[in-house]
Amino acid sequence: MYLESIPRRLGGLGRHLMDAGRGSNERVIVRHDLSRDVPHDVTLALRMLAAPAHRVTRMKREVVHIVISPERMLSTDELETMLRTIEKEYGIPEGSARLLVEHEKGERARHYHVVYSMVSEATGRALRFNRSGDRDEMLARRFEIELGEKIQPSTRVERTAELLRQRGLADLAEIAAQGPVAEKGRRTSKAETRQNDRLGVDQVLLDERLRQAWRQSGNDMSRLRLELDAMGFCLAAGDQRIAGVPIVMLVDVETLKSTSLTRHLNRLALHGNGPRFREVAIGANFGELPPLAETTANLRKDALPRSADAVLFEFDRMVAEMEADGEREEAAKAKKGRARLDTRLSTLERDDLRARQKQVRDRYRQRDRIRRARVNRAFIAAGLFAGPETRKAAFYLVAAGVLATGAGLMPALVVAGIAVAAIPTFHSARRLRAITDQAAMLERVEMAREVQDETRSFFRERAIRQKAMSEKAYAQHARMRIHRNRQRNALTPEGPPTGVRRAVQGSANRRRGGPER
Repeated sequence: MYLESIPRRLGGLGRHLMDAGRGSNERVIVRHDLSRDVPHDVTLALRMLAAPAHRVTRMKREVVHIVISPERMLSTDELETMLRTIEKEYGIPEGSARLLVEHEKGERARHYHVVYSMVSEATGRALRFNRSGDRDEMLARRFEIELGEKIQPSTRVERTAELLRQRGLADLAEIAAQGPVAEKGRRTSKAETRQNDRLGVDQVLLDERLRQAWRQSGNDMSRLRLELDAMGFCLAAGDQRIAGVPIVMLVDVETLKSTSLTRHLNRLALHGNGPRFREVAIGANFGELPPLAETTANLRKDALPRSADAVLFEFDRMVAEMEADGEREEAAKAKKGRARLDTRLSTLERDDLRARQKQVRDRYRQRDRIRRARVNRAFIAAGLFAGPETRKAAFYLVAAGVLATGAGLMPALVVAGIAVAAIPTFHSARRLRAITDQAAMLERVEMAREVQDETRSFFRERAIRQKAMSEKAYAQHARMRIHRNRQRNALTPEGPPTGVRRAVQGSANRRRGGPER
Protein backbone atom coordinates (compact mmCIF):
# COMPACT_ATOMS: atom_id res chain seq x y z
CA MET A 1 0.00 0.00 0.00
CA TYR A 2 1.10 3.52 -0.77
CA LEU A 3 0.10 6.37 1.55
CA GLU A 4 1.35 9.95 1.46
CA SER A 5 0.17 13.15 3.14
CA ILE A 6 0.98 16.40 1.31
CA PRO A 7 0.31 19.83 2.85
CA ARG A 8 -0.03 22.19 -0.10
CA ARG A 9 -1.76 25.14 -1.74
CA LEU A 10 -4.73 24.48 -3.98
CA GLY A 11 -2.98 25.24 -7.29
CA GLY A 12 -4.06 22.63 -9.84
CA LEU A 13 -5.43 20.15 -7.30
CA GLY A 14 -9.00 20.43 -8.59
CA ARG A 15 -7.88 19.71 -12.15
CA HIS A 16 -5.86 16.71 -10.96
CA LEU A 17 -8.75 15.28 -8.95
CA MET A 18 -11.20 15.47 -11.88
CA ASP A 19 -8.76 14.49 -14.64
CA ALA A 20 -10.19 11.64 -16.71
CA GLY A 21 -9.80 10.40 -20.25
CA ARG A 22 -7.10 8.98 -22.47
CA GLY A 23 -3.78 8.52 -20.69
CA SER A 24 -5.32 9.34 -17.31
CA ASN A 25 -8.03 7.98 -15.04
CA GLU A 26 -10.69 5.89 -16.72
CA ARG A 27 -13.27 6.98 -14.18
CA VAL A 28 -13.52 9.62 -11.43
CA ILE A 29 -16.05 9.18 -8.61
CA VAL A 30 -16.72 11.82 -5.96
CA ARG A 31 -17.60 9.78 -2.86
CA HIS A 32 -20.35 11.88 -1.31
CA ASP A 33 -21.03 9.09 1.19
CA LEU A 34 -17.54 9.48 2.67
CA SER A 35 -17.11 13.22 2.11
CA ARG A 36 -18.27 15.44 4.96
CA ASP A 37 -19.73 18.96 5.19
CA VAL A 38 -18.68 20.01 1.66
CA PRO A 39 -20.77 20.77 -1.46
CA HIS A 40 -20.98 18.24 -4.29
CA ASP A 41 -19.04 20.50 -6.69
CA VAL A 42 -15.33 19.68 -6.32
CA THR A 43 -14.05 23.17 -7.14
CA LEU A 44 -16.39 24.80 -4.63
CA ALA A 45 -15.57 22.16 -2.02
CA LEU A 46 -11.83 22.80 -2.35
CA ARG A 47 -12.32 26.54 -2.02
CA MET A 48 -14.39 25.98 1.13
CA LEU A 49 -11.66 23.79 2.64
CA ALA A 50 -8.96 26.35 1.75
CA ALA A 51 -10.89 29.37 3.08
CA PRO A 52 -9.96 28.97 6.82
CA ALA A 53 -6.23 29.11 5.94
CA HIS A 54 -6.68 32.58 4.46
CA ARG A 55 -7.66 33.91 7.88
CA VAL A 56 -4.51 32.62 9.63
CA THR A 57 -1.46 34.88 9.60
CA ARG A 58 1.58 33.52 7.74
CA MET A 59 -0.28 30.37 6.67
CA LYS A 60 1.40 29.23 3.43
CA ARG A 61 -0.42 25.92 2.85
CA GLU A 62 -4.18 25.80 2.53
CA VAL A 63 -5.14 22.11 2.51
CA VAL A 64 -3.62 18.71 3.22
CA HIS A 65 -3.91 16.19 0.38
CA ILE A 66 -3.70 12.51 1.42
CA VAL A 67 -3.22 9.81 -1.24
CA ILE A 68 -4.21 6.21 -0.41
CA SER A 69 -3.38 3.50 -2.95
CA PRO A 70 -4.20 -0.04 -1.70
CA GLU A 71 -3.47 -3.32 -3.45
CA ARG A 72 -7.11 -4.36 -3.59
CA MET A 73 -10.61 -2.91 -3.63
CA LEU A 74 -11.66 -1.52 -0.23
CA SER A 75 -15.15 -1.55 1.22
CA THR A 76 -16.82 1.52 2.67
CA ASP A 77 -16.32 0.26 6.25
CA GLU A 78 -12.61 -0.34 5.63
CA LEU A 79 -12.22 3.15 4.19
CA GLU A 80 -13.99 4.72 7.14
CA THR A 81 -11.74 2.83 9.56
CA MET A 82 -8.62 3.98 7.70
CA LEU A 83 -9.79 7.60 7.66
CA ARG A 84 -10.46 7.54 11.41
CA THR A 85 -6.95 6.18 12.01
CA ILE A 86 -5.35 8.85 9.80
CA GLU A 87 -7.32 11.63 11.48
CA LYS A 88 -6.27 10.39 14.93
CA GLU A 89 -2.60 10.14 13.89
CA TYR A 90 -2.40 13.70 12.56
CA GLY A 91 -4.67 15.33 15.13
CA ILE A 92 -7.48 16.15 12.73
CA PRO A 93 -10.56 16.82 14.88
CA GLU A 94 -13.34 14.26 14.61
CA GLY A 95 -16.12 15.41 12.30
CA SER A 96 -13.88 17.80 10.31
CA ALA A 97 -14.95 18.63 6.78
CA ARG A 98 -13.31 16.52 4.10
CA LEU A 99 -13.54 15.68 0.41
CA LEU A 100 -12.91 12.14 -0.90
CA VAL A 101 -12.44 11.37 -4.60
CA GLU A 102 -11.99 7.86 -6.00
CA HIS A 103 -9.94 7.18 -9.16
CA GLU A 104 -10.27 4.08 -11.29
CA LYS A 105 -7.38 3.11 -13.61
CA GLY A 106 -8.01 -0.01 -15.66
CA GLU A 107 -6.79 -3.25 -14.11
CA ARG A 108 -5.15 -1.49 -11.16
CA ALA A 109 -6.96 -1.29 -7.83
CA ARG A 110 -8.75 1.98 -7.23
CA HIS A 111 -6.94 4.67 -5.26
CA TYR A 112 -8.32 7.52 -3.20
CA HIS A 113 -7.62 11.22 -2.66
CA VAL A 114 -8.71 12.78 0.64
CA VAL A 115 -8.52 16.55 1.20
CA TYR A 116 -8.79 18.29 4.60
CA SER A 117 -8.43 21.91 5.58
CA MET A 118 -4.97 22.76 6.88
CA VAL A 119 -6.59 24.60 9.80
CA SER A 120 -7.94 22.62 12.76
CA GLU A 121 -11.64 23.29 13.32
CA ALA A 122 -11.19 22.77 17.06
CA THR A 123 -8.29 25.15 17.75
CA GLY A 124 -8.16 27.37 14.67
CA ARG A 125 -4.45 26.62 14.31
CA ALA A 126 -2.48 24.82 11.63
CA LEU A 127 -2.33 21.01 11.71
CA ARG A 128 1.07 19.48 12.41
CA PHE A 129 2.68 17.13 9.92
CA ASN A 130 6.16 16.82 11.44
CA ARG A 131 8.11 13.78 10.16
CA SER A 132 5.17 12.91 7.94
CA GLY A 133 7.35 10.56 5.83
CA ASP A 134 7.98 8.21 8.78
CA ARG A 135 4.37 8.45 9.95
CA ASP A 136 2.96 7.80 6.47
CA GLU A 137 5.22 4.74 6.20
CA MET A 138 4.02 3.51 9.61
CA LEU A 139 0.36 3.96 8.63
CA ALA A 140 0.89 2.14 5.33
CA ARG A 141 2.53 -0.87 7.06
CA ARG A 142 -0.21 -0.89 9.71
CA PHE A 143 -2.98 -0.95 7.12
CA GLU A 144 -1.20 -3.69 5.14
CA ILE A 145 -1.09 -5.90 8.22
CA GLU A 146 -4.67 -5.16 9.27
CA LEU A 147 -6.09 -5.67 5.74
CA GLY A 148 -4.02 -8.78 5.03
CA GLU A 149 -2.03 -7.25 2.18
CA LYS A 150 1.54 -8.11 1.28
CA ILE A 151 4.05 -6.03 3.27
CA GLN A 152 6.01 -3.87 0.85
CA PRO A 153 9.80 -3.43 1.10
CA SER A 154 10.81 -0.33 3.02
CA THR A 155 13.93 1.55 4.02
CA ARG A 156 12.29 2.52 7.35
CA VAL A 157 11.55 -0.90 8.84
CA GLU A 158 13.12 -0.20 12.25
CA ARG A 159 11.61 3.28 12.48
CA THR A 160 8.17 1.90 11.57
CA ALA A 161 8.36 -0.76 14.29
CA GLU A 162 9.46 1.86 16.82
CA LEU A 163 6.52 4.16 15.98
CA LEU A 164 4.06 1.26 16.29
CA ARG A 165 5.44 0.39 19.74
CA GLN A 166 5.09 4.02 20.83
CA ARG A 167 1.39 3.80 19.93
CA GLY A 168 0.86 0.63 21.97
CA LEU A 169 0.71 -1.72 18.96
CA ALA A 170 3.44 -4.15 19.98
CA ASP A 171 1.94 -7.10 18.07
CA LEU A 172 1.85 -5.08 14.82
CA ALA A 173 5.36 -3.78 15.53
CA GLU A 174 6.73 -7.34 15.71
CA ILE A 175 5.19 -8.20 12.34
CA ALA A 176 6.41 -4.95 10.75
CA ALA A 177 9.94 -5.51 12.11
CA GLN A 178 10.15 -8.74 10.09
CA GLY A 179 9.13 -7.02 6.86
CA PRO A 180 11.43 -6.88 3.83
CA VAL A 181 14.12 -4.21 3.82
CA ALA A 182 14.60 -2.20 0.62
CA GLU A 183 18.11 -1.03 -0.18
CA LYS A 184 18.15 2.66 -0.90
CA GLY A 185 18.39 3.40 -4.59
CA ARG A 186 17.40 -0.12 -5.73
CA ARG A 187 13.77 0.67 -6.52
CA THR A 188 12.60 2.47 -9.64
CA SER A 189 11.58 6.01 -8.72
CA LYS A 190 8.14 7.42 -9.50
CA ALA A 191 9.61 9.92 -11.98
CA GLU A 192 11.43 7.13 -13.81
CA THR A 193 8.26 5.03 -13.95
CA ARG A 194 6.36 7.95 -15.48
CA GLN A 195 9.16 8.48 -18.00
CA ASN A 196 8.98 4.79 -18.98
CA ASP A 197 5.21 5.04 -19.52
CA ARG A 198 5.56 8.21 -21.56
CA LEU A 199 8.33 6.90 -23.83
CA GLY A 200 7.13 3.28 -24.00
CA VAL A 201 10.31 1.86 -22.42
CA ASP A 202 10.65 -1.81 -21.50
CA GLN A 203 12.56 -1.42 -18.23
CA VAL A 204 13.43 -5.14 -17.97
CA LEU A 205 14.97 -5.17 -21.45
CA LEU A 206 16.82 -1.92 -20.74
CA ASP A 207 18.32 -3.37 -17.54
CA GLU A 208 19.36 -6.54 -19.33
CA ARG A 209 21.12 -4.57 -22.08
CA LEU A 210 23.08 -2.64 -19.45
CA ARG A 211 24.01 -5.89 -17.67
CA GLN A 212 25.21 -7.35 -20.99
CA ALA A 213 27.35 -4.28 -21.69
CA TRP A 214 28.83 -4.52 -18.18
CA ARG A 215 29.65 -8.21 -18.63
CA GLN A 216 31.24 -7.66 -22.06
CA SER A 217 33.40 -4.88 -20.63
CA GLY A 218 34.83 -7.34 -18.12
CA ASN A 219 33.67 -5.10 -15.25
CA ASP A 220 36.19 -2.55 -16.50
CA MET A 221 34.91 1.02 -16.48
CA SER A 222 37.43 2.10 -19.16
CA ARG A 223 35.89 -0.36 -21.66
CA LEU A 224 32.28 0.27 -20.69
CA ARG A 225 31.70 3.20 -23.04
CA LEU A 226 32.45 1.20 -26.19
CA GLU A 227 30.23 -1.64 -25.02
CA LEU A 228 27.42 0.80 -24.25
CA ASP A 229 27.71 2.19 -27.79
CA ALA A 230 27.43 -1.35 -29.16
CA MET A 231 24.31 -2.02 -27.05
CA GLY A 232 22.52 1.12 -28.29
CA PHE A 233 23.37 3.59 -25.51
CA CYS A 234 25.25 6.87 -25.45
CA LEU A 235 26.57 9.04 -22.63
CA ALA A 236 25.92 12.72 -21.97
CA ALA A 237 26.60 15.30 -19.26
CA GLY A 238 23.59 16.10 -17.10
CA ASP A 239 22.62 19.56 -15.87
CA GLN A 240 23.17 18.72 -12.19
CA ARG A 241 26.72 18.78 -10.80
CA ILE A 242 28.23 17.08 -7.77
CA ALA A 243 31.51 18.52 -6.49
CA GLY A 244 31.80 20.46 -9.75
CA VAL A 245 31.51 17.31 -11.91
CA PRO A 246 28.35 16.86 -14.06
CA ILE A 247 26.33 13.70 -13.56
CA VAL A 248 26.92 11.12 -16.29
CA MET A 249 23.58 10.42 -18.00
CA LEU A 250 22.85 7.16 -19.80
CA VAL A 251 20.67 7.78 -22.89
CA ASP A 252 18.86 5.00 -24.76
CA VAL A 253 19.28 5.77 -28.46
CA GLU A 254 15.98 4.15 -29.47
CA THR A 255 13.60 5.63 -26.88
CA LEU A 256 15.68 8.68 -25.76
CA LYS A 257 15.19 7.71 -22.13
CA SER A 258 17.84 9.35 -19.94
CA THR A 259 18.87 8.25 -16.45
CA SER A 260 21.90 8.55 -14.21
CA LEU A 261 24.47 5.91 -15.14
CA THR A 262 25.70 5.71 -11.54
CA ARG A 263 22.23 5.22 -10.12
CA HIS A 264 21.39 2.62 -12.77
CA LEU A 265 24.55 0.62 -12.06
CA ASN A 266 23.88 0.74 -8.31
CA ARG A 267 20.23 -0.24 -8.75
CA LEU A 268 21.29 -3.36 -10.65
CA ALA A 269 23.95 -4.07 -7.97
CA LEU A 270 26.67 -4.39 -10.63
CA HIS A 271 29.29 -3.32 -8.09
CA GLY A 272 29.05 -6.81 -6.59
CA ASN A 273 30.54 -7.06 -3.10
CA GLY A 274 32.52 -3.86 -3.53
CA PRO A 275 31.48 -0.35 -2.56
CA ARG A 276 28.71 1.41 -4.44
CA PHE A 277 29.62 3.56 -7.42
CA ARG A 278 29.92 7.31 -6.81
CA GLU A 279 28.83 10.07 -9.17
CA VAL A 280 32.10 11.98 -8.84
CA ALA A 281 34.24 8.91 -9.62
CA ILE A 282 32.11 7.96 -12.63
CA GLY A 283 32.19 11.54 -13.96
CA ALA A 284 35.96 11.76 -13.59
CA ASN A 285 36.38 8.41 -15.34
CA PHE A 286 34.46 9.38 -18.49
CA GLY A 287 35.82 12.93 -18.67
CA GLU A 288 34.15 15.64 -20.72
CA LEU A 289 30.86 14.66 -22.36
CA PRO A 290 28.42 16.57 -24.61
CA PRO A 291 25.44 18.18 -22.86
CA LEU A 292 22.29 16.10 -22.49
CA ALA A 293 20.09 18.56 -24.43
CA GLU A 294 22.49 18.58 -27.38
CA THR A 295 22.75 14.78 -27.39
CA THR A 296 18.99 14.20 -27.38
CA ALA A 297 18.48 16.88 -30.06
CA ASN A 298 21.00 15.15 -32.36
CA LEU A 299 19.39 11.77 -31.70
CA ARG A 300 15.96 13.13 -32.59
CA LYS A 301 17.38 14.63 -35.79
CA ASP A 302 18.98 11.32 -36.85
CA ALA A 303 16.12 9.10 -35.64
CA LEU A 304 14.59 8.56 -39.09
CA PRO A 305 17.68 7.36 -41.01
CA ARG A 306 18.87 5.44 -37.95
CA SER A 307 15.62 3.48 -37.66
CA ALA A 308 15.64 2.77 -41.41
CA ASP A 309 19.23 1.48 -41.20
CA ALA A 310 18.25 -0.74 -38.26
CA VAL A 311 15.49 -2.39 -40.33
CA LEU A 312 17.83 -2.92 -43.28
CA PHE A 313 20.46 -4.36 -40.93
CA GLU A 314 17.96 -6.95 -39.66
CA PHE A 315 17.11 -7.79 -43.29
CA ASP A 316 20.82 -8.35 -44.02
CA ARG A 317 21.17 -10.65 -41.02
CA MET A 318 18.12 -12.67 -42.08
CA VAL A 319 19.45 -12.99 -45.65
CA ALA A 320 22.84 -14.14 -44.36
CA GLU A 321 21.22 -16.77 -42.11
CA MET A 322 19.05 -18.04 -44.99
CA GLU A 323 22.06 -18.36 -47.28
CA ALA A 324 24.03 -20.13 -44.57
CA ASP A 325 21.17 -22.63 -44.17
CA GLY A 326 20.98 -23.20 -47.91
CA GLU A 327 17.59 -21.53 -48.45
CA ARG A 328 18.52 -19.89 -51.75
CA GLU A 329 14.99 -19.15 -52.98
CA GLU A 330 13.86 -17.64 -49.69
CA ALA A 331 17.05 -15.59 -49.52
CA ALA A 332 16.40 -14.22 -53.02
CA LYS A 333 12.87 -13.19 -51.99
CA ALA A 334 14.23 -11.54 -48.88
CA LYS A 335 16.77 -9.63 -50.97
CA LYS A 336 14.00 -8.33 -53.23
CA GLY A 337 12.00 -7.25 -50.16
CA ARG A 338 15.06 -5.50 -48.78
CA ALA A 339 15.63 -3.69 -52.09
CA ARG A 340 11.98 -2.54 -52.17
CA LEU A 341 12.22 -1.32 -48.59
CA ASP A 342 15.50 0.48 -49.30
CA THR A 343 14.01 2.42 -52.20
CA ARG A 344 10.69 3.11 -50.46
CA LEU A 345 10.34 6.61 -49.08
CA SER A 346 9.39 7.14 -45.48
CA THR A 347 6.53 9.44 -44.54
CA LEU A 348 8.88 12.27 -43.58
CA GLU A 349 10.95 11.89 -46.75
CA ARG A 350 7.78 11.82 -48.87
CA ASP A 351 6.54 14.98 -47.22
CA ASP A 352 9.92 16.63 -47.77
CA LEU A 353 9.91 15.69 -51.47
CA ARG A 354 6.36 16.94 -51.92
CA ALA A 355 7.19 20.21 -50.17
CA ARG A 356 10.14 20.82 -52.48
CA GLN A 357 8.06 20.03 -55.56
CA LYS A 358 5.22 22.22 -54.28
CA GLN A 359 7.63 25.12 -53.79
CA VAL A 360 8.67 24.95 -57.45
CA ARG A 361 5.04 24.80 -58.63
CA ASP A 362 3.99 27.65 -56.33
CA ARG A 363 6.61 29.96 -57.80
CA TYR A 364 5.35 29.36 -61.33
CA ARG A 365 1.70 29.66 -60.29
CA GLN A 366 2.40 32.96 -58.55
CA ARG A 367 4.10 34.26 -61.68
CA ASP A 368 1.09 33.17 -63.77
CA ARG A 369 -1.33 34.91 -61.37
CA ILE A 370 0.60 38.17 -61.68
CA ARG A 371 0.51 37.87 -65.47
CA ARG A 372 -3.25 37.24 -65.40
CA ALA A 373 -3.70 40.32 -63.23
CA ARG A 374 -1.92 42.38 -65.90
CA VAL A 375 -4.28 41.02 -68.58
CA ASN A 376 -7.35 41.82 -66.46
CA ARG A 377 -6.04 45.32 -65.86
CA ALA A 378 -5.58 45.82 -69.62
CA PHE A 379 -9.20 44.78 -70.32
CA ILE A 380 -10.49 47.07 -67.58
CA ALA A 381 -8.56 50.00 -69.03
CA ALA A 382 -9.81 49.17 -72.53
CA GLY A 383 -13.39 49.14 -71.25
CA LEU A 384 -12.93 52.61 -69.80
CA PHE A 385 -11.39 54.24 -72.90
CA ALA A 386 -12.90 52.19 -75.75
CA GLY A 387 -15.82 54.57 -76.55
CA PRO A 388 -15.46 57.08 -79.47
CA GLU A 389 -16.61 59.95 -77.31
CA THR A 390 -13.87 59.24 -74.79
CA ARG A 391 -11.22 59.07 -77.50
CA LYS A 392 -12.45 62.33 -79.11
CA ALA A 393 -12.40 64.09 -75.74
CA ALA A 394 -8.86 62.85 -75.11
CA PHE A 395 -7.78 64.05 -78.58
CA TYR A 396 -9.21 67.57 -78.04
CA LEU A 397 -7.77 67.86 -74.52
CA VAL A 398 -4.26 66.92 -75.61
CA ALA A 399 -4.35 69.16 -78.66
CA ALA A 400 -5.62 72.11 -76.64
CA GLY A 401 -2.92 71.59 -74.09
CA VAL A 402 -0.19 71.58 -76.71
CA LEU A 403 -1.58 74.72 -78.35
CA ALA A 404 -1.70 76.42 -74.97
CA THR A 405 2.03 75.95 -74.69
CA GLY A 406 2.53 78.11 -77.84
CA ALA A 407 3.20 75.28 -80.31
CA GLY A 408 1.70 75.30 -83.77
CA LEU A 409 -1.31 73.41 -85.07
CA MET A 410 0.63 70.59 -86.71
CA PRO A 411 2.65 69.70 -83.60
CA ALA A 412 -0.57 69.74 -81.56
CA LEU A 413 -2.31 67.34 -83.98
CA VAL A 414 0.71 64.99 -84.01
CA VAL A 415 0.97 64.85 -80.22
CA ALA A 416 -2.80 64.35 -79.86
CA GLY A 417 -2.72 61.49 -82.39
CA ILE A 418 0.10 59.79 -80.55
CA ALA A 419 -1.75 60.16 -77.25
CA VAL A 420 -4.93 58.64 -78.66
CA ALA A 421 -2.95 55.75 -80.14
CA ALA A 422 -1.49 55.04 -76.71
CA ILE A 423 -4.93 54.69 -75.11
CA PRO A 424 -5.64 51.00 -74.24
CA THR A 425 -7.96 49.16 -76.57
CA PHE A 426 -9.58 45.73 -76.60
CA HIS A 427 -7.28 44.76 -79.45
CA SER A 428 -4.15 45.47 -77.39
CA ALA A 429 -5.66 43.63 -74.40
CA ARG A 430 -6.38 40.56 -76.56
CA ARG A 431 -2.85 40.70 -77.94
CA LEU A 432 -1.46 40.79 -74.37
CA ARG A 433 -3.68 37.82 -73.41
CA ALA A 434 -2.42 35.79 -76.37
CA ILE A 435 1.19 36.54 -75.42
CA THR A 436 0.42 35.56 -71.84
CA ASP A 437 -1.19 32.25 -72.82
CA GLN A 438 1.77 31.35 -75.01
CA ALA A 439 4.23 32.18 -72.21
CA ALA A 440 2.17 30.13 -69.73
CA MET A 441 2.23 27.13 -72.05
CA LEU A 442 6.00 27.32 -72.39
CA GLU A 443 6.41 27.76 -68.64
CA ARG A 444 4.32 24.65 -67.89
CA VAL A 445 6.91 22.62 -69.76
CA GLU A 446 9.69 24.47 -67.94
CA MET A 447 7.95 23.88 -64.59
CA ALA A 448 7.66 20.14 -65.24
CA ARG A 449 11.36 20.04 -66.08
CA GLU A 450 12.32 21.92 -62.91
CA VAL A 451 10.11 19.65 -60.76
CA GLN A 452 11.86 16.65 -62.30
CA ASP A 453 15.26 18.20 -61.62
CA GLU A 454 14.28 18.89 -58.01
CA THR A 455 13.14 15.26 -57.64
CA ARG A 456 16.42 13.99 -59.02
CA SER A 457 18.32 16.28 -56.67
CA PHE A 458 16.28 14.95 -53.73
CA PHE A 459 17.03 11.32 -54.52
CA ARG A 460 20.70 12.13 -55.16
CA GLU A 461 20.98 13.77 -51.71
CA ARG A 462 19.12 10.82 -50.15
CA ALA A 463 21.49 8.30 -51.72
CA ILE A 464 24.53 10.27 -50.51
CA ARG A 465 23.04 10.46 -47.01
CA GLN A 466 22.27 6.72 -46.93
CA LYS A 467 25.76 5.90 -48.14
CA ALA A 468 27.31 8.08 -45.46
CA MET A 469 25.16 6.46 -42.77
CA SER A 470 26.01 2.94 -43.97
CA GLU A 471 29.73 3.76 -44.05
CA LYS A 472 29.48 5.19 -40.54
CA ALA A 473 27.67 2.08 -39.28
CA TYR A 474 30.21 -0.20 -40.97
CA ALA A 475 33.11 1.75 -39.46
CA GLN A 476 31.54 1.52 -36.00
CA HIS A 477 30.96 -2.22 -36.46
CA ALA A 478 34.59 -2.65 -37.53
CA ARG A 479 35.83 -0.69 -34.50
CA MET A 480 33.75 -2.83 -32.17
CA ARG A 481 35.05 -6.03 -33.82
CA ILE A 482 38.65 -4.85 -33.43
CA HIS A 483 37.94 -3.88 -29.81
CA ARG A 484 36.48 -7.32 -29.01
CA ASN A 485 39.39 -9.06 -30.69
CA ARG A 486 41.81 -7.04 -28.58
CA GLN A 487 39.87 -7.94 -25.45
CA ARG A 488 39.93 -11.59 -26.41
CA ASN A 489 43.67 -11.46 -27.11
CA ALA A 490 44.24 -9.68 -23.81
CA LEU A 491 42.49 -12.52 -21.98
CA THR A 492 44.49 -15.19 -23.88
CA PRO A 493 47.85 -13.60 -24.86
CA GLU A 494 49.21 -16.71 -26.58
CA GLY A 495 45.97 -17.40 -28.44
CA PRO A 496 43.98 -20.64 -28.37
CA PRO A 497 45.63 -23.99 -29.00
CA THR A 498 45.94 -25.30 -32.54
CA GLY A 499 43.21 -27.88 -32.09
CA VAL A 500 40.81 -25.26 -30.81
CA ARG A 501 41.61 -22.97 -33.77
CA ARG A 502 40.89 -25.82 -36.20
CA ALA A 503 37.61 -26.63 -34.46
CA VAL A 504 36.51 -22.98 -34.56
CA GLN A 505 37.52 -22.69 -38.22
CA GLY A 506 35.61 -25.86 -39.09
CA SER A 507 32.52 -24.59 -37.29
CA ALA A 508 32.72 -21.29 -39.17
CA ASN A 509 33.05 -23.13 -42.50
CA ARG A 510 29.96 -25.20 -41.72
CA ARG A 511 27.98 -22.06 -40.95
CA ARG A 512 29.10 -20.51 -44.26
CA GLY A 513 28.31 -23.67 -46.14
CA GLY A 514 31.93 -24.16 -47.20
CA PRO A 515 34.06 -27.34 -46.97
CA GLU A 516 35.43 -28.32 -43.62
CA ARG A 517 39.16 -28.77 -43.56
